[in-house]
Amino acid sequence: MKLPQWARATSLAVALFAMSSASLLAQQAPAAAAGTVAPTDITVGGITKPSVHAKLALPQFGQVLELPVKEGDVVKKGAVLLRQDDRQEVAAQEALRLEAESTVRVEAAEEDLKLKKIQHKRLADMQAGGNANPMEVEEAWVKVVYADAQAKIAKLENQKNKYEFERQSIKVKLMSLVSPIDGIVETIDTSVGEVTDPQKPVMTVVQNNPLWVEFFLPTVQSSKLKVGQQLEVRSPDQQQWAGAKIIYKAPVADAASDTQKMRLEMANPNGTDTGLQVLVRLPANVGQVAQPNATSLNAGPGGSNPPPALAGPGLPAASATNTR
Repeated sequence: MKLPQWARATSLAVALFAMSSASLLAQQAPAAAAGTVAPTDITVGGITKPSVHAKLALPQFGQVLELPVKEGDVVKKGAVLLRQDDRQEVAAQEALRLEAESTVRVEAAEEDLKLKKIQHKRLADMQAGGNANPMEVEEAWVKVVYADAQAKIAKLENQKNKYEFERQSIKVKLMSLVSPIDGIVETIDTSVGEVTDPQKPVMTVVQNNPLWVEFFLPTVQSSKLKVGQQLEVRSPDQQQWAGAKIIYKAPVADAASDTQKMRLEMANPNGTDTGLQVLVRLPANVGQVAQPNATSLNAGPGGSNPPPALAGPGLPAASATNTR
Protein backbone atom coordinates (compact mmCIF):
# COMPACT_ATOMS: atom_id res chain seq x y z
CA MET A 1 0.00 0.00 0.00
CA LYS A 2 1.39 3.38 -0.92
CA LEU A 3 1.79 5.78 2.04
CA PRO A 4 0.58 9.36 1.79
CA GLN A 5 3.20 12.04 1.15
CA TRP A 6 2.94 13.47 4.69
CA ALA A 7 3.50 10.04 6.20
CA ARG A 8 6.59 9.49 4.10
CA ALA A 9 7.99 12.89 5.20
CA THR A 10 7.38 12.12 8.86
CA SER A 11 9.10 8.74 8.58
CA LEU A 12 12.11 10.34 6.93
CA ALA A 13 12.44 12.96 9.71
CA VAL A 14 12.25 10.29 12.41
CA ALA A 15 14.94 8.25 10.68
CA LEU A 16 17.28 11.25 10.38
CA PHE A 17 16.77 12.15 14.04
CA ALA A 18 17.57 8.62 15.11
CA MET A 19 20.75 8.58 13.03
CA SER A 20 21.99 11.91 14.43
CA SER A 21 21.26 10.81 18.01
CA ALA A 22 23.16 7.58 17.51
CA SER A 23 26.14 9.48 16.08
CA LEU A 24 26.18 11.92 19.04
CA LEU A 25 26.04 9.08 21.57
CA ALA A 26 28.88 7.34 19.79
CA GLN A 27 31.04 10.50 20.01
CA GLN A 28 30.30 11.04 23.74
CA ALA A 29 30.75 7.40 24.75
CA PRO A 30 34.60 7.34 24.79
CA ALA A 31 34.81 10.50 26.87
CA ALA A 32 32.23 9.26 29.34
CA ALA A 33 33.96 5.91 29.59
CA ALA A 34 37.30 7.54 30.33
CA GLY A 35 35.76 9.97 32.88
CA THR A 36 37.07 13.05 30.97
CA VAL A 37 35.88 16.48 32.19
CA ALA A 38 36.43 19.80 30.39
CA PRO A 39 39.21 21.74 32.12
CA THR A 40 38.13 24.81 34.09
CA ASP A 41 39.93 27.68 35.83
CA ILE A 42 39.02 29.46 39.05
CA THR A 43 39.62 33.13 38.31
CA VAL A 44 39.10 36.45 40.02
CA GLY A 45 39.31 39.97 38.64
CA GLY A 46 42.14 42.29 39.66
CA ILE A 47 43.58 45.72 38.87
CA THR A 48 47.20 46.44 37.93
CA LYS A 49 49.01 49.20 39.83
CA PRO A 50 52.49 50.73 39.77
CA SER A 51 54.89 49.13 42.24
CA VAL A 52 56.05 52.67 43.14
CA HIS A 53 53.77 55.71 42.99
CA ALA A 54 55.91 58.63 44.21
CA LYS A 55 54.32 62.04 44.73
CA LEU A 56 57.31 64.37 44.89
CA ALA A 57 57.53 67.75 46.63
CA LEU A 58 60.27 70.23 47.46
CA PRO A 59 61.05 70.91 51.15
CA GLN A 60 61.10 74.72 50.79
CA PHE A 61 59.34 77.55 49.02
CA GLY A 62 61.00 78.66 45.82
CA GLN A 63 60.40 79.81 42.27
CA VAL A 64 60.68 77.19 39.53
CA LEU A 65 63.63 78.08 37.29
CA GLU A 66 63.93 74.95 35.15
CA LEU A 67 61.54 72.10 34.27
CA PRO A 68 63.48 69.81 31.92
CA VAL A 69 60.90 66.98 31.75
CA LYS A 70 57.31 66.61 30.59
CA GLU A 71 54.51 64.19 31.38
CA GLY A 72 55.13 60.74 29.94
CA ASP A 73 58.92 61.04 29.92
CA VAL A 74 60.93 57.99 30.96
CA VAL A 75 63.45 59.01 33.62
CA LYS A 76 66.36 57.35 35.36
CA LYS A 77 67.05 57.38 39.07
CA GLY A 78 68.89 60.59 39.98
CA ALA A 79 67.74 62.53 36.90
CA VAL A 80 66.91 66.21 37.57
CA LEU A 81 63.17 66.77 37.18
CA LEU A 82 62.89 70.39 38.39
CA ARG A 83 65.18 73.14 39.67
CA GLN A 84 64.23 76.10 41.81
CA ASP A 85 65.94 79.48 41.45
CA ASP A 86 68.99 78.75 43.63
CA ARG A 87 71.32 81.56 42.52
CA GLN A 88 71.35 83.41 45.85
CA GLU A 89 71.82 80.20 47.79
CA VAL A 90 74.68 79.13 45.52
CA ALA A 91 76.41 82.49 46.16
CA ALA A 92 76.01 81.99 49.91
CA GLN A 93 77.37 78.48 49.52
CA GLU A 94 80.48 79.80 47.79
CA ALA A 95 81.11 82.34 50.58
CA LEU A 96 80.82 79.59 53.18
CA ARG A 97 83.17 77.41 51.15
CA LEU A 98 85.86 80.10 51.30
CA GLU A 99 85.39 80.43 55.07
CA ALA A 100 85.52 76.67 55.56
CA GLU A 101 88.65 76.20 53.51
CA SER A 102 90.53 79.19 54.97
CA THR A 103 92.86 78.65 57.95
CA VAL A 104 94.04 82.27 58.26
CA ARG A 105 92.29 82.94 61.57
CA VAL A 106 93.62 79.72 63.06
CA GLU A 107 97.16 80.48 61.94
CA ALA A 108 96.97 84.06 63.28
CA ALA A 109 95.70 82.84 66.67
CA GLU A 110 98.43 80.23 66.91
CA GLU A 111 101.16 82.77 66.07
CA ASP A 112 99.77 85.19 68.67
CA LEU A 113 99.91 82.39 71.24
CA LYS A 114 103.56 81.75 70.38
CA LEU A 115 104.33 85.45 70.80
CA LYS A 116 102.62 85.61 74.19
CA LYS A 117 104.57 82.57 75.37
CA ILE A 118 107.88 84.18 74.31
CA GLN A 119 106.99 87.40 76.16
CA HIS A 120 106.07 85.49 79.29
CA LYS A 121 109.32 83.52 79.20
CA ARG A 122 111.34 86.70 78.77
CA LEU A 123 109.70 88.33 81.76
CA ALA A 124 110.10 85.15 83.83
CA ASP A 125 113.86 85.15 83.04
CA MET A 126 114.10 88.83 83.93
CA GLN A 127 112.33 88.16 87.22
CA ALA A 128 114.88 85.48 88.01
CA GLY A 129 117.63 88.12 87.54
CA GLY A 130 115.76 90.66 89.64
CA ASN A 131 114.87 92.88 86.66
CA ALA A 132 111.04 92.28 86.61
CA ASN A 133 108.42 92.25 89.31
CA PRO A 134 106.01 89.32 89.90
CA MET A 135 102.98 91.33 88.73
CA GLU A 136 104.43 91.77 85.24
CA VAL A 137 105.09 88.03 85.00
CA GLU A 138 101.54 87.23 86.11
CA GLU A 139 100.06 89.62 83.53
CA ALA A 140 102.19 87.99 80.82
CA TRP A 141 100.90 84.56 81.86
CA VAL A 142 97.28 85.73 81.72
CA LYS A 143 97.92 86.87 78.16
CA VAL A 144 99.27 83.40 77.32
CA VAL A 145 96.14 81.74 78.69
CA TYR A 146 93.91 84.16 76.78
CA ALA A 147 95.85 83.65 73.53
CA ASP A 148 95.56 79.87 73.94
CA ALA A 149 91.79 80.21 74.34
CA GLN A 150 91.62 82.43 71.25
CA ALA A 151 93.51 79.79 69.22
CA LYS A 152 91.04 77.14 70.33
CA ILE A 153 88.10 79.39 69.43
CA ALA A 154 89.60 79.98 65.97
CA LYS A 155 89.83 76.22 65.40
CA LEU A 156 86.25 75.78 66.62
CA GLU A 157 85.02 78.54 64.29
CA ASN A 158 86.81 76.92 61.38
CA GLN A 159 85.13 73.56 62.11
CA LYS A 160 81.78 75.34 62.43
CA ASN A 161 82.30 77.00 59.05
CA LYS A 162 82.83 73.58 57.50
CA TYR A 163 79.51 72.35 58.89
CA GLU A 164 77.76 75.55 57.75
CA PHE A 165 79.14 74.99 54.26
CA GLU A 166 77.89 71.40 54.30
CA ARG A 167 74.46 72.57 55.50
CA GLN A 168 74.24 75.16 52.74
CA SER A 169 75.34 72.59 50.16
CA ILE A 170 72.49 70.30 51.23
CA LYS A 171 70.04 73.21 51.00
CA VAL A 172 71.17 73.98 47.46
CA LYS A 173 70.95 70.31 46.53
CA LEU A 174 67.38 70.10 47.86
CA MET A 175 66.36 72.95 45.57
CA SER A 176 66.65 70.49 42.69
CA LEU A 177 64.07 67.73 42.47
CA VAL A 178 65.57 64.41 41.34
CA SER A 179 63.86 61.14 40.48
CA PRO A 180 64.11 58.57 43.29
CA ILE A 181 63.45 55.69 40.87
CA ASP A 182 63.69 54.51 37.29
CA GLY A 183 60.19 55.32 36.12
CA ILE A 184 57.79 57.47 34.12
CA VAL A 185 56.58 61.00 34.85
CA GLU A 186 52.84 60.62 35.37
CA THR A 187 51.80 64.18 36.25
CA ILE A 188 53.38 67.63 36.61
CA ASP A 189 51.50 70.10 38.80
CA THR A 190 53.63 73.21 38.37
CA SER A 191 55.33 75.25 35.65
CA VAL A 192 58.33 77.56 35.19
CA GLY A 193 57.90 80.78 37.16
CA GLU A 194 55.51 79.39 39.77
CA VAL A 195 56.38 79.27 43.47
CA THR A 196 56.31 75.77 44.90
CA ASP A 197 54.65 74.91 48.21
CA PRO A 198 56.40 72.34 50.44
CA GLN A 199 53.02 70.89 51.42
CA LYS A 200 51.91 70.23 47.83
CA PRO A 201 53.41 67.65 45.43
CA VAL A 202 54.71 69.16 42.22
CA MET A 203 55.20 65.92 40.29
CA THR A 204 54.29 62.23 40.33
CA VAL A 205 56.64 59.50 39.09
CA VAL A 206 55.54 55.87 38.79
CA GLN A 207 57.38 52.60 38.31
CA ASN A 208 55.52 49.97 36.27
CA ASN A 209 58.24 47.32 36.24
CA PRO A 210 57.62 45.35 38.28
CA LEU A 211 53.90 46.03 38.59
CA TRP A 212 51.38 45.06 41.25
CA VAL A 213 48.03 43.32 40.92
CA GLU A 214 45.50 43.94 43.68
CA PHE A 215 42.21 42.14 44.28
CA PHE A 216 39.86 41.05 47.06
CA LEU A 217 38.93 37.49 47.95
CA PRO A 218 36.38 36.02 50.33
CA THR A 219 38.21 34.97 53.48
CA VAL A 220 37.32 31.32 52.91
CA GLN A 221 39.50 31.51 49.78
CA SER A 222 42.20 33.92 50.95
CA SER A 223 42.89 31.72 53.98
CA LYS A 224 44.23 29.07 51.59
CA LEU A 225 46.78 31.43 50.01
CA LYS A 226 50.12 32.46 51.51
CA VAL A 227 52.67 35.22 50.90
CA GLY A 228 55.33 33.99 48.49
CA GLN A 229 52.96 31.67 46.65
CA GLN A 230 52.98 31.78 42.85
CA LEU A 231 49.80 32.55 40.89
CA GLU A 232 49.11 33.36 37.23
CA VAL A 233 47.74 36.52 35.64
CA ARG A 234 46.56 37.49 32.17
CA SER A 235 44.66 40.28 30.45
CA PRO A 236 41.05 39.53 29.48
CA ASP A 237 41.93 39.95 25.78
CA GLN A 238 44.92 37.57 25.92
CA GLN A 239 45.23 33.82 26.30
CA GLN A 240 48.75 33.51 27.69
CA TRP A 241 49.20 33.46 31.48
CA ALA A 242 52.16 35.11 33.23
CA GLY A 243 53.61 34.25 36.63
CA ALA A 244 53.05 36.52 39.65
CA LYS A 245 54.00 36.19 43.32
CA ILE A 246 51.89 37.05 46.35
CA ILE A 247 53.76 39.78 48.23
CA TYR A 248 51.03 41.07 50.52
CA LYS A 249 47.99 39.71 52.30
CA ALA A 250 46.06 42.22 54.39
CA PRO A 251 46.64 41.38 58.06
CA VAL A 252 43.10 42.53 58.85
CA ALA A 253 40.15 41.29 56.78
CA ASP A 254 37.14 43.48 56.10
CA ALA A 255 34.38 42.16 58.38
CA ALA A 256 31.56 43.94 56.58
CA SER A 257 32.18 42.12 53.30
CA ASP A 258 34.13 39.14 54.69
CA THR A 259 36.93 39.79 52.18
CA GLN A 260 40.69 40.20 52.33
CA LYS A 261 42.97 42.30 50.16
CA MET A 262 45.68 40.48 48.20
CA ARG A 263 48.62 41.91 46.24
CA LEU A 264 50.76 40.24 43.61
CA GLU A 265 54.03 41.35 42.04
CA MET A 266 54.94 40.46 38.48
CA ALA A 267 57.58 41.41 35.95
CA ASN A 268 56.59 43.92 33.28
CA PRO A 269 59.55 44.09 30.88
CA ASN A 270 57.37 45.43 28.05
CA GLY A 271 56.31 48.43 30.11
CA THR A 272 52.59 47.72 29.88
CA ASP A 273 50.49 50.53 31.35
CA THR A 274 48.92 49.99 34.77
CA GLY A 275 45.42 50.67 36.03
CA LEU A 276 44.06 47.91 33.79
CA GLN A 277 41.78 44.99 34.58
CA VAL A 278 43.28 41.49 34.61
CA LEU A 279 42.28 37.97 35.53
CA VAL A 280 44.05 36.07 38.30
CA ARG A 281 44.00 32.27 38.14
CA LEU A 282 43.67 30.70 41.58
CA PRO A 283 44.90 27.23 42.57
CA ALA A 284 42.39 24.40 42.39
CA ASN A 285 42.53 23.84 46.16
CA VAL A 286 41.08 27.31 46.75
CA GLY A 287 37.74 26.04 45.49
CA GLN A 288 34.71 27.88 44.21
CA VAL A 289 32.62 30.15 46.34
CA ALA A 290 28.89 30.69 45.94
CA GLN A 291 27.98 34.01 44.37
CA PRO A 292 26.92 36.63 46.96
CA ASN A 293 23.23 37.24 47.50
CA ALA A 294 21.46 40.51 46.77
CA THR A 295 22.16 41.87 50.26
CA SER A 296 25.92 41.25 50.23
CA LEU A 297 26.29 42.81 46.78
CA ASN A 298 25.92 46.21 48.43
CA ALA A 299 28.67 45.60 51.02
CA GLY A 300 32.14 45.69 49.52
CA PRO A 301 35.28 46.42 51.57
CA GLY A 302 34.47 49.12 54.08
CA GLY A 303 30.74 48.81 53.46
CA SER A 304 30.89 50.22 49.92
CA ASN A 305 30.58 48.82 46.45
CA PRO A 306 31.86 46.71 44.65
CA PRO A 307 30.65 43.32 45.89
CA PRO A 308 32.90 41.24 48.18
CA ALA A 309 35.24 39.62 45.69
CA LEU A 310 34.93 42.24 42.99
CA ALA A 311 38.29 43.78 42.19
CA GLY A 312 37.24 46.17 39.46
CA PRO A 313 34.30 47.32 37.37
CA GLY A 314 32.76 44.43 35.50
CA LEU A 315 35.09 41.80 36.96
CA PRO A 316 33.34 38.89 38.68
CA ALA A 317 34.10 37.22 41.97
CA ALA A 318 36.15 34.04 41.95
CA SER A 319 34.40 31.65 39.59
CA ALA A 320 35.09 28.68 37.35
CA THR A 321 35.60 29.45 33.68
CA ASN A 322 36.06 27.05 30.79
CA THR A 323 39.51 27.29 29.22
CA ARG A 324 38.61 25.63 25.97
